[in-house]
Amino acid sequence: MKHLSFKILILFILLPPLLYAGTVNFLETRLADRYYRQVKNIYLADIVNILSGLIPVKQEIADSIQTSLADNLFTHLGGRLEITVTNRQGSILYPFTRMDTETDVRAINPLKLAEDNFALLSKGLEVEVQAEIKPFSFLAVFILSVYILGFLGTLYVYYRRVNKRIEREYQEKIAELERLHALEQEREKQIRSLSEKRESLLSDYQRLKQALTTEKNLAKKTEDQLFDEIEALEARLNENLTAQQRQHEEMEKLYEKIQDLEKNRENLTRQKKKATDKLEKRFRALYKNIDVTERALEGLNDLTDEMGLKAEEVIHRLNDDPEMVPVKRKVFSKGQKVTAFEVTFAYNGRLYYRRSEQNRIEILTVGTKNTQTKDMTYIHNL
Repeated sequence: MKHLSFKILILFILLPPLLYAGTVNFLETRLADRYYRQVKNIYLADIVNILSGLIPVKQEIADSIQTSLADNLFTHLGGRLEITVTNRQGSILYPFTRMDTETDVRAINPLKLAEDNFALLSKGLEVEVQAEIKPFSFLAVFILSVYILGFLGTLYVYYRRVNKRIEREYQEKIAELERLHALEQEREKQIRSLSEKRESLLSDYQRLKQALTTEKNLAKKTEDQLFDEIEALEARLNENLTAQQRQHEEMEKLYEKIQDLEKNRENLTRQKKKATDKLEKRFRALYKNIDVTERALEGLNDLTDEMGLKAEEVIHRLNDDPEMVPVKRKVFSKGQKVTAFEVTFAYNGRLYYRRSEQNRIEILTVGTKNTQTKDMTYIHNL
């Protein structure tokens, strides 16, 4: 979990059920409001028959609501609608039993029914609608599945990006360690060579010392010469020891530099990642008509401030009107599946872009003349 944040995993686990609960609550509120307006518009549709005493208010309300909601998609998908119509005194007019209404119709003449209907309507009616999405209904499962699949897809994309960055850092570390290992082997060869010279000089010293002892009694005249030679050999031996000590010190400094390099590389990678993320957010906010690849963002970060401004000027013009940006040449990938356009800026700068299937401008890579070979290889492999 060093590179894949544990907080992000927890967030991706908790957000789908939370968003599901919020969405269900929002849909229930909106649907209740929608069906409330629909019922208010139709529950007294045949007001003429009601006032004429041809049909009771209860039956008309029930027929209108049931006819309107007969083929309701929400209830087919597992939703539940609870509709209640009451008068101001709290008497329930809907739902009701049809048997009671039919008895009332037979017992009351039209004139009396019309008077009752008018009296009931004059007191006012109140409508209450409640919508509920059942937990294991098709609609509830569909909403939760959309959130889960969406977050899983996002997590997968994030995981792939982290893996690519880790692999790139790993390859860079391997290359640097190989270089340092080769340098270490070269230093070890030099140390072995100096050690061999030291042994050779020690051997010569011993041989000359023995010769001196042997010849000392034979020739006093040559004594001074022999001592001079011994002194020269001792001086050479001391120089060899000094050089060997210097090589050991260089090796120790080299090991320290390796450790510092590893620390600096990690800090530089983190800083570069933060700068790239910041630049991506700024481009996403400023330039709505273009897409910028991660390689292009890294290339922009590597530019100097002056060249970065020139490159962003080209991007700004591409965002406003791509036709106004002069193209130096076209560049094709292997098999000519991708056609890219090369734009120059600040004399040395190079920017490559293409048009996506949605006819949007996609910035592929940004660099200089020094990075042109790598940029062309990248485009050829698209």
